[in-house]
Amino acid sequence: MKLAALTEGLEYRLLQGTEDEDVKALIYFSDKAVPGSAFFAITGTEDDGCRYIRDAADRGASVIVTSLADGLQNMLIPDVTVIWTPDVRKALAHMSCIFYRHPCRNLLTVGVTGTKGKTSTTFMLRAILEEAGIRTGLLGTVQNGWDEHFEEADRTTPQSCDIQQWCRKMADAGCRVLVMEVSSQGLMQSRVDGILFDIAVFTNLSPDHIGPGEHEDFDEYVFWKSRLFTRCRKAIMNMDDPHWAQLLPEEGVKVKTFGQRAEADYMCEDLTLVKSDHGPGVKFRMDGYPVVLNLPGTFNGMNAAAAIAAARELGIPWKDIQTALSGLRIPGRVEPVDTGGRTSVLVDYAHNGISLRQLLTDLRKYEPRRLILVFGCGGNRDRNRRFEMGRAAAELADFTVVTSDNPRKEKPEEIIKDITNAMDAWGAEKESYTVISDRAQAIRTAVRMGTPDDIVLIAGKGHETYQLAGDTKIHFDDRQIVTNMGD
Repeated sequence: MKLAALTEGLEYRLLQGTEDEDVKALIYFSDKAVPGSAFFAITGTEDDGCRYIRDAADRGASVIVTSLADGLQNMLIPDVTVIWTPDVRKALAHMSCIFYRHPCRNLLTVGVTGTKGKTSTTFMLRAILEEAGIRTGLLGTVQNGWDEHFEEADRTTPQSCDIQQWCRKMADAGCRVLVMEVSSQGLMQSRVDGILFDIAVFTNLSPDHIGPGEHEDFDEYVFWKSRLFTRCRKAIMNMDDPHWAQLLPEEGVKVKTFGQRAEADYMCEDLTLVKSDHGPGVKFRMDGYPVVLNLPGTFNGMNAAAAIAAARELGIPWKDIQTALSGLRIPGRVEPVDTGGRTSVLVDYAHNGISLRQLLTDLRKYEPRRLILVFGCGGNRDRNRRFEMGRAAAELADFTVVTSDNPRKEKPEEIIKDITNAMDAWGAEKESYTVISDRAQAIRTAVRMGTPDDIVLIAGKGHETYQLAGDTKIHFDDRQIVTNMGD
């Protein structure tokens, strides 16, 4: 596609070359450059794409898109077209929509945002739509794709050109709906620019993703969450959440509500924790229809209520909703792992104090003999998470194995020390926890401790199949460690 067509409607200046350039690919990593590609020099929190302009050109990129002003003349490369634009991320989103022929115009789009519950809600809604015979694509934290065409995701909301490419593939494959997690970072970094969502869903809001490289404070976090509801036709809001009114869209967007309050458009009634042969679960009623989930926790009941509200707004029959939810399992979201009856093991992504506290609180209501917890904290993230998770463990777990998570570029023992200091400060007795920095060994120890009447919760990594230490990414799956224990 000609560069002139891709830049139509975009604020830019041609610094060098020709708008007649034929663009064959859009890329933002220089090592992905191919002859005829356009390289977008994005400035990130840890690196600057302008450092890789020459590398991209050497690999064949024929167009460079940059917002660099000072010093750019020293970086210009002969026979390469260079355009300046004030915001490279917005330019990438704008040009990606055009390059992939506006695929979201061929899909009914549902975006889900919130601090917790995005993954579970999107999985639930996709399962309901598929049960109703509607081919549905999914973009989110765990995986991206449709039918048998799924790939492991590397971030909650992909980069804009990746979103548009996925959407084009889905539309061409006959998908009718896209269900997508939309993060605050994705909104702030223009990854969903160009998409007018048919339905936008709000799950809940609590302080998270605040710190270096993320959001400056809670107000900024709320602001960027609210941006989803400025780009939708219909908003579905959890009115049980105290922050829901802060995210309400402007006039012109139809609003529907769900929650346990009587005034909600979709009222979740008699939300109750239950135990069955399938393990801990939850049940409730909505519009007079019973709903049973084989997933523990009242929070999962509310995630299901969000998915049901969206499904009903799309006209899905109740029988399809009930059938889809009754047998649903979600990777790494309070996911049960079979131990052959040795003990009940759940793997969950809870990686901050609020989510861990809520999960432990709900699991205690199932009255296990002991609630055994395995967790650590990720490195190079908000340090307060360690103290908040340590406090939750001290107050709510019967026994805790403190271990390593994704230490990244921090020392695992320093992260662990922060956690145990918090546990000590909140009254944890020394015999109520142990430290095993090797995560695999920590998991095996906890599972071997468990009896059939206990619940073992392995928290923090959930669906992840890797561990990040320094610049190294190794294969690691909490679930696999448990299932291989009998080998």
